[in-house]
Amino acid sequence: MGQCRRTKKHVIELIEGTLVEHYSKLWSYGEEIRRSNPGSTMKMDVNNMQDGKFYFSKFYVCFEGLKQGWRGSCRRVINLDGCFLKGICTGELISVVGRDANNHIFPIAWAVVCVESKENWKCLNVEGLLEAVKEILPSVEHRQFTRHFVANFRKIFPRVMYEKMFWNACKASNEPLHNAAMKEIQLLNPSAFKYLTEKNQQSWCRAFFQVGKMCDAIENGLSESFKNVIRDERKKPIIIMIEEIRLSNVLPTGLNQFETRNLIESYVVDLDKKTCSCRVWQLNRYACVHSAATISYLNIDVGSYGDPMFFGACYGKDYKYPLRGMNGSNMWPTTDFIPPLPPLKRKMLGRPNVNRRKDPGEKTTRHIVSKVMKKILCSVCKQVGHNKVTCPKVEKPKKLKVKRKRSTTKGGDKEEGSGSKTIVARKRKQSKSIINKKIS
Repeated sequence: MGQCRRTKKHVIELIEGTLVEHYSKLWSYGEEIRRSNPGSTMKMDVNNMQDGKFYFSKFYVCFEGLKQGWRGSCRRVINLDGCFLKGICTGELISVVGRDANNHIFPIAWAVVCVESKENWKCLNVEGLLEAVKEILPSVEHRQFTRHFVANFRKIFPRVMYEKMFWNACKASNEPLHNAAMKEIQLLNPSAFKYLTEKNQQSWCRAFFQVGKMCDAIENGLSESFKNVIRDERKKPIIIMIEEIRLSNVLPTGLNQFETRNLIESYVVDLDKKTCSCRVWQLNRYACVHSAATISYLNIDVGSYGDPMFFGACYGKDYKYPLRGMNGSNMWPTTDFIPPLPPLKRKMLGRPNVNRRKDPGEKTTRHIVSKVMKKILCSVCKQVGHNKVTCPKVEKPKKLKVKRKRSTTKGGDKEEGSGSKTIVARKRKQSKSIINKKIS
């Protein structure tokens, strides 16, 4: 792994958190789901290895609101599919997706498992793979994904005409049309007719679907669309991935109630009560960042949800009565009251402290910006590595040579400054001569 990839990985871990942090919060995440959405289902399995540590096995979640919605108006044909996780998390994401009244994606339940298997599909406890359905819900209608079915059919019978005849038989809405299409296949190739009749026609032919399901779909393209929606979310850590799946489909939580989220932080906003779970909106009485994002999401003016005190009309009332001008002291009126004297000064012990008293926890040292690893630029030649003092282009002044005078003493001639005693004696003589002159 190169330096750039290691740096990118480190930055992502600082923003989103590490895998160990995410998996350690799964129990708390499940409890928050149960608290905020009573009746919801959350299951997690862990494996106890020989070293005494617990490792993640699978995590399943289904919200009560989604279950009730599916049981109510959305109880139609559901699509079940799995996909691999492409990010730092390993394993597979299996999901159950239904259709709402507008044929849009309606997620019902999803789970993160180490491997897609029959036992893991059973944990969803809804219609799923053929083997799981036979054991859990044997009376439920099971439809095959026709695109996979025709792909296997094309491998044995690769000609285009076979595929066209298959789609005519598959999309036929009644038995006479289906039988007519199947008869054409039989006349063309009896082996193809035998291959199709051996399969369960009730799972791939529209003519044999149960009525009252309000859906005649012969494919699970909705699952493919759902996987395409969460394409980027599948690359993220487990909690962020599950939250993105939840919020990408169930952002509104009620009438004028929404949930806004920033990475792993989420808050509930109620526009009717003008409240946010962060409490900033209640404290300041103007929209916080979470409520502002929600109001903007609805294309509503954010200012209309602020307190009237912050409106321009109310602001104008603050300065409706201005302060009047005053004359100077030369025009002040005289009074008959006794003029007061200034208060007596109280002398404190010690010298007066001019500087401000600093808190014990306040830094007392002077902050100096370090110049380590900083390039020095000369202000004269604009070159790096020196300043104007050591610049070679600056002419340095020549040092003047000062001739030292010699002073005569009893011991002989000595240079001025050769000893401290000689200099002190000479200064004393000079001061005495100056004093004598001033006296005379």
